Amino acid sequence: MITIKNQQYSLSFSEDNRRLNSLIFRGNNLLSEVQPSLFAARFIDENGDMVKYSADDCHSIKVKEINGGYAIEYSGFDNGDMRFEIKIMYDEAPFIRFRARVESALQLEWIEFPRVSVPDTFADKSGSSKIIWPYNEGVIVDNITEREGEMFRHREPEYPSEGSYAMCPGMVSTPLLAVTSDNGGVYFAAHDAKDNTKAVDFYRTDDGIGLQMRLYPGIKGGVYETDYDTVLGVFDGDWHDGAEIYRRWFEKNKSPRFKEIENNENLPDWYGESPVVVTYCVRGHHDTDDMKPNKLFPYINGLPVIRELSERLNSKILVILMHWEGTAPWAPPFVWPPYGGKEALEEYINALHAEGHLLGVYCSGLGWTQKSKLTDYSGEEMFKDRDLGKIMCVSPKGELPLSKICTAQRSGYDMCPSQKKCKDIMVGEVEKMAASGVDYIQLMDQNHGGTPYFCYSREHGHPPVPGKWMSEELINILNTAKASVDNKKLLFGCESAAAQSFIPEMLLSDNRFELNYLAGMSVPLYSYLYHRYLNNFMGNQVIGEGCMADCATKENLWYRLAYSFVAGDFLTLVINDEGKIQWAWGQRDFSEDYMPDHDATLDFVEKLNAWRRSNAKKYLHTGKMVKPIEIITDTDFILEVKLGKKRIKPVLTSRFEAEDGSYGQIVVNFTQNTVTCSFSEEINPLIYHSPNDNGRLLESKQFELPPLSSALLVTE
Repeated sequence: MITIKNQQYSLSFSEDNRRLNSLIFRGNNLLSEVQPSLFAARFIDENGDMVKYSADDCHSIKVKEINGGYAIEYSGFDNGDMRFEIKIMYDEAPFIRFRARVESALQLEWIEFPRVSVPDTFADKSGSSKIIWPYNEGVIVDNITEREGEMFRHREPEYPSEGSYAMCPGMVSTPLLAVTSDNGGVYFAAHDAKDNTKAVDFYRTDDGIGLQMRLYPGIKGGVYETDYDTVLGVFDGDWHDGAEIYRRWFEKNKSPRFKEIENNENLPDWYGESPVVVTYCVRGHHDTDDMKPNKLFPYINGLPVIRELSERLNSKILVILMHWEGTAPWAPPFVWPPYGGKEALEEYINALHAEGHLLGVYCSGLGWTQKSKLTDYSGEEMFKDRDLGKIMCVSPKGELPLSKICTAQRSGYDMCPSQKKCKDIMVGEVEKMAASGVDYIQLMDQNHGGTPYFCYSREHGHPPVPGKWMSEELINILNTAKASVDNKKLLFGCESAAAQSFIPEMLLSDNRFELNYLAGMSVPLYSYLYHRYLNNFMGNQVIGEGCMADCATKENLWYRLAYSFVAGDFLTLVINDEGKIQWAWGQRDFSEDYMPDHDATLDFVEKLNAWRRSNAKKYLHTGKMVKPIEIITDTDFILEVKLGKKRIKPVLTSRFEAEDGSYGQIVVNFTQNTVTCSFSEEINPLIYHSPNDNGRLLESKQFELPPLSSALLVTE
């Protein structure tokens, strides 16, 4: 039985070394009593059938000491040529490092190691444990029952893919899980500088919560050995402290492709001018509406609305259009020419540019549309004539069922990024859009985080399983597209923030943090890790009503605006064809009583956005997020979300370190009441109550924030 000890922890294995036994930190066992087998792996046989093995299936286990740790060899499986080796390495740090080696004649699809379960001491069982999960930019789950709805419940990733699977890269941006509790924290992450494909999730076990770090190596069989560490360890603190461990590793090991904002020559000048994003559709009013033109078509009809918003907000506007495609809304891959013709769109682009504004478009990723459910558009004839079934993602048995993506809008398939026809189509559409002068293309909308979807083809030339090749092929498409256009500072993005693998290629994306309120409470984990490299935007807040119980309180939209602002993102307003602010994209009730407060929201956004162009710019635009000083308030606020009521503070706050070494902490009151704030520790900051304030030394520990106001606290 292996036991590893140092001054921080004690890790022991079961007597037969088939599973972990305990992880002792400060006298407490941070693991549940019943542990899963140390590893599990799934293979695909020659018929396309799945075969699964684990440490429990072997008949021979050998342990040997190696430099810095141990190696355990598992053999004697029913499949006689199969062998697994798990290496466990450690030193005086509070972390244990694991690597794996797999040998088999079968095609390896995935391997999970080490498999770990923590106690089920969450809020639904009267406990204090919380899971930090980098899903949709970051969520804290303290009640496992809450995340068991249709979208957020643990599901096995399978073919055909769904965007909401917990894949990294994908809706999970970072291969990291952390668990905090009164007994201490568990850190579980893949320190993988080569961005291999993984599933990063958690699930109920018989007596605990299993933590999943599943690797899809994407190799063609034979022998596979990991070239990175999966890390299990202990720490103290909250989600910031767990994230800081990963960030320290990332900063030392990141690809040279990553460039800080201030040093990135690929960014346009307007990126630093803090445009407010305004999104709207030109056909219908929501995703499955009758697709007749609305009042904002022809496109030029939007100019007076944008002009008025710009004046009210004192800001440059980035318009991002929906339902603009000439094929059908959300009907990839073809979008060009735009609905109404390219001349009509170019007239609007030129008019916006003449007044200093910008235009972007939503696209729909690597999907293929056989038939739109919103218009009479069909790609069936082209699909047949060009024999395009050969470039689609297929199952392990070579089958081609319909895609699961956006089925209310279309039926179709998912294109495989490895195929030349796919690349040519995607690059060709970018070239047409760029030639008309668009400034931003959300090219990978509906491929959350930017990730392509699973393909098991044995005919495409890639390994017949998911893996890193998918990311590499997409990066090639994005770089080829950028190289093919005149505007080298054209920006690409995706739905949800770009996963770590794709950040250098997708520098502005549609954050979807509102979805996290179907699982827990959103936290700006993504900004904490990556804000030095990119700013995103608040996004069109899809199904915001379904997540946030919008109309329950006026503050709901203001809360989301404040959240995006303190995360360092560009603010977004979704408007209807009357030019009025709506709660979120997908809204269907536009009655006066239901709509949010248009004027108060504009005033709030104007005040917030002004900070980004003044004395808070070096923090909110290019700063490095750090753990904030706790703000204590004299009242609480009840945030109503779909899952119920959450008691939170009536202010949101974040803290950034600027390049000059100063620290700026922004505090935002998103409510209709004055809030008295104080600090949890002794500090003497300069306080700025407005973006153009000269600031003054705050001599007491207390200050007031009027309704819908903000302040900047600066310390050296």
